Amino acid sequence: MIEDIKEYFKNKLDIDFELFRAGSNRTNLRYKVFRREDKREKYNNLREIIEEHHCPTIVYVSRTRTASELAAQLVKDGIEARPYHGRMDVRDKTDNQNAFIAGEVQVMVATSAFGMGVDKKDVGLVVHYEISDSLENYVQEAGRAGRDEHITADCFILFNEEDLNKHFILLNQTKLHIKETLYGEEFPNS
Repeated sequence: MIEDIKEYFKNKLDIDFELFRAGSNRTNLRYKVFRREDKREKYNNLREIIEEHHCPTIVYVSRTRTASELAAQLVKDGIEARPYHGRMDVRDKTDNQNAFIAGEVQVMVATSAFGMGVDKKDVGLVVHYEISDSLENYVQEAGRAGRDEHITADCFILFNEEDLNKHFILLNQTKLHIKETLYGEEFPNS
């Protein structure tokens, strides 16, 4: 496949590509899951983790409202944090992202909308305050930590059974009902 792509660009545009290979093994990331019984214990643990690490941090949540509320609570408790989610005004999102990249704010509380195209090498901590909706998404989000291979970064999950219920609710909200299909009628049995 790689050779086909190189050949295509050479033949069509007379461009020679140099191949750079990198492995997917990230030995500088440490993973840990903490089971927390209730919201208060989970929030207190998040604050402790952030205060212990003193580094650029991304806290992932599953809902936009949670991103805003959690960032506001952290600020109220003396931790400089900003929210980032898909429903924010474009200017606010850009301002918050730029402040995080520039190091003006240490903590970004975000939904999965945050991170695409963000190349901040010194992120030393990624906390999933709520679990990701898939293993693939988790690996991608956690992988935003430790992009500088010379630092060791932590990837933590603060797990609560209620998190799974939230994901099931979100999943059910995305299901199509038969009335929403093109024909609005049941498909014949094969």
